[in-house]
Amino acid sequence: MMIHIRNALLLCFLLHNFHVIICSSNNTDRDILLSFKLQVTDPNNALSSWRTDSNHCTWYGVNCSKVDERVQSLNLSGLSLSGKLPFNLSNLTYLHSLDLSKNTFYGQIPFQFGYFSLLNFIKLAFNNLTGTLPQQLGQLHHLQSLDFSVNSLTGKIPSTFGNLFSLRSLALARNKFVGEIPSELGNLHNLSQLQLSENNFTGQFPTSIFFNLPSLVYLSLTKNNLSGELPQNFGNAFPNLRTLALATNRFEGVIPKSISNASHLQIIDLSNNRFHGSIPLFNNLKNLTRLTLGNNSLTSTTSLNFQFFDSLRNSPRLEILMVNDNNLAGDLPSSVAYLSGNLQQFCVANNKLNGSIPKGMKKFQNLTSFSFEHNDFTGELPLELGTLKKLERLLVYQNRLSGEIPDIFGNFTNMFVLEIGNNQFSGRIPTSIGQCKKLTSLDLESNKLVGEIPEEIFQLSGLTSLYLQGNSLNGSLPPEFNMEQLETMNISNNQLSGYIPNIELKGLKTLGLARNKFNGTIPNSLGDLASLVNLDLSSNNLTGLIPESLENLEYMVRLNLSFNNLEGEVPMKGVFLNLSQVDLQGNNKLCSISNEVMHKLGVTLCVASKNKKNILLPIILACIGAAVLFTSMFYLLWLLMSQKKKHKEEKTSLSSTPLKVLPQNISYGDIKLATNNFAAANLVGKGGFGSVYKGVFNISTCENQTTLAVKILDLQQSKASQSFSAECETLKNVRHRNLVKVITSCSSTDYKGDDFKALVMQFMPNGNLETSLYPNDLESGSLLTLLQRLNIAIDVASAMDYLHHDCDPPIVHCDLKPANVLLDEDMVAHVADFGLARFLSQNPAEKHSSTLELKGSIGYIAPEYGLGGKASTCGDVYSFGILLLEMFIAKKPTDEMFKESMNKFVSDMDEKQLLKVVDQRLINHYYEYSTQDSSSDCHNGGSGDSSHSDGADGNIHWMHKVEECIIAAMRVGLSCIAHHPKERWTMREVSSKLHGIKRSILGL
Repeated sequence: MMIHIRNALLLCFLLHNFHVIICSSNNTDRDILLSFKLQVTDPNNALSSWRTDSNHCTWYGVNCSKVDERVQSLNLSGLSLSGKLPFNLSNLTYLHSLDLSKNTFYGQIPFQFGYFSLLNFIKLAFNNLTGTLPQQLGQLHHLQSLDFSVNSLTGKIPSTFGNLFSLRSLALARNKFVGEIPSELGNLHNLSQLQLSENNFTGQFPTSIFFNLPSLVYLSLTKNNLSGELPQNFGNAFPNLRTLALATNRFEGVIPKSISNASHLQIIDLSNNRFHGSIPLFNNLKNLTRLTLGNNSLTSTTSLNFQFFDSLRNSPRLEILMVNDNNLAGDLPSSVAYLSGNLQQFCVANNKLNGSIPKGMKKFQNLTSFSFEHNDFTGELPLELGTLKKLERLLVYQNRLSGEIPDIFGNFTNMFVLEIGNNQFSGRIPTSIGQCKKLTSLDLESNKLVGEIPEEIFQLSGLTSLYLQGNSLNGSLPPEFNMEQLETMNISNNQLSGYIPNIELKGLKTLGLARNKFNGTIPNSLGDLASLVNLDLSSNNLTGLIPESLENLEYMVRLNLSFNNLEGEVPMKGVFLNLSQVDLQGNNKLCSISNEVMHKLGVTLCVASKNKKNILLPIILACIGAAVLFTSMFYLLWLLMSQKKKHKEEKTSLSSTPLKVLPQNISYGDIKLATNNFAAANLVGKGGFGSVYKGVFNISTCENQTTLAVKILDLQQSKASQSFSAECETLKNVRHRNLVKVITSCSSTDYKGDDFKALVMQFMPNGNLETSLYPNDLESGSLLTLLQRLNIAIDVASAMDYLHHDCDPPIVHCDLKPANVLLDEDMVAHVADFGLARFLSQNPAEKHSSTLELKGSIGYIAPEYGLGGKASTCGDVYSFGILLLEMFIAKKPTDEMFKESMNKFVSDMDEKQLLKVVDQRLINHYYEYSTQDSSSDCHNGGSGDSSHSDGADGNIHWMHKVEECIIAAMRVGLSCIAHHPKERWTMREVSSKLHGIKRSILGL
């Protein structure tokens, strides 16, 4: 009886105080929210309604239950809140939804602001939530949605999140989380959305998620560092999956065939991974809208291509198809024409596809991007492409397309990128290109185009880049340009003539007019192009003075005015102070008043300029006037005039000497003295016909010394004299910045009366390429970087291009190898050793001018030479190809690993195998130190999210770009070592390809 009375009294007490308990719970949630407000910075006062004198259920972003006013939803997304994530949010035990996403500032810089508002703006720009995820959040058993994406949260995902059994959506994207994804997330059987992209997650993706979450609809892991293989029953594990975004990770293995069983899939993005094998068939994906498989190691043949594209006929909603940057080979089938009519982006770039571009393209009236670049497509550009009025990007560069460029561009009113360079197009440039008024990039370089450049092109006001180099275009440039946005214009290597007009393009950064037939003077207006970074006017017929206005170009990095007919004094300010970036060689009438400029740029020393005489005259008159007044100054004046006369005679003497101020006929005694009696310590290296020494020459007219290289011929060898003659004959006819500069020669007798022959050349302090590739001390830090290797390859290709295509008659080197590539103090490469060089007659019936027996170096000799073939430019191309491959493999072609030959060894490899034989020091270097992000050539095809990455994500992007660059360079090498000479590229094509690779790695 007493117990019943006690229970009744307790029940009455609880009923009486029920409102007190409710208020206590409400006050707990209220206090937690107020504490949260105190711990974060609120620059926009978004939490101004959170006041102690109001009901917390009415506060901004807060929703409560109606019965007990417990907080069920907290949505503070996009408020620019900052500070560490408070731990006590886990005490909001009735939370169903927690959204603190996007607390990173987004907005535009104010057009006008004062000092203090600028400081506030800078503070605002760095607003975001930081800190780690509290483990206590795993206690929120009612939580259904958790979104902390787009902040700066760090640390790992707590394993306690596996206790959130009610959770349906987990979004942690675009933070700085690290470590492995906890396997406990596989306990979240109700989870339908998992968004973990753009973090620093590592390790293998948990198999528990693959097998335990059949309700998953959305899975995004893009831009992490995750690894492992996808299970073979992947498609069966996720029957409800609609979005699969795994781009930019390190997933590998074969893409499961079962993926087609996830029949609800709409988006598949597996790009930028390491998947290999053939592409699976997608027969059952009727809802598929986006398929992105780029930047993997997938392979195919013509028959597999047919099966793959035929399977996509069952995807009538397909809008984006990207299979770029793989190892796909063979022809594209005609079934491509049966793809979805909704197709908007079609990208197969950077593969090994060949044959012609399939017909039936006119079906794709919604197509905006057609990207077929970097393949081996042949035939003509289809006329039916002209019917695609929505086309914005047409990229077919670096193929083998031929014929005339069809005049189809009048309908492309939305076109902004047209890049069809590096093909074999002939004929004239269609004038209809001028109707593409929105065009920003036009690339027609390295084709066989003739005729004049249509004036309509120079009226494209939105054009930012224009590449027309490497054709046979003629005529002159228009007097006016309307390309207000132009940043890059390269029309080098053509037959253009006339005067260079006044170019008034304020945003121009690169101007290339080299290797044409321009004449007249350099316009002063070029000095007004304040943004100019690179200016190349080399190898023309320009005359007159170098405009002093060029001194004003403060952003100038490289100026090349070489091989013209310029004269007068070299300016001494601005870019001319950075002598390593100015090239003036081949202008014999240029001079300088500076000894440093004279030696560095290869110009003579000015005797006296007119300006100096004009300044000197009033000084002399003033001295004479002073002498009349002060007789005691006569003697001093006499001494002054005597000294000036002596100095003038010294200047005159110096200006009359050749380069490096050495006598033209240097003696055996001079060389013996300079090399310290041919001391072993001065021996630089040995070649086939002699030895090279370092020599320090004394200049007789002053106390200066000059270090040069001396090649001493070993006349005991029967062919040494002919080699000496061949080298002299060759080098006296060539001038190029990447050819070794011979200063003088010696043909005399030594002190014993024996014949003595030597060449005195520019000294290269960094030795030759062979010693740089194979340093004696591997720990010395002398590893050649990727960019250095590319630059050296470009330098050598440029020199060989000049010898083959710009010399009359053409010159064949016949002994190109790393030991004959010398490196100066700036690591600029110079091709040397022309002892086997020969001139090629333009008359087929005439024999080669050289009488030397054809020789070369084992491993670098073209196969046709072994069969008695005549010297040809194709032989040099072969040698260059071997040299280029050697630069990236760091193994000599005679190495045992190549067995039969480097040619056969490398040609049989795919890209993944190639990366395994690449110089691992180079790969390891970039794995350790790379931090730069780089985008794919196929725009918007890299990931499932259009945002940029930073930190480790940038490293992954950069490493992908490094690997792409290495493979692309080795592809060039492979194209040079084709067994049949006619299948090899020309050195002009090679040079253009390497420049393109360099632009790609630098993001230009």
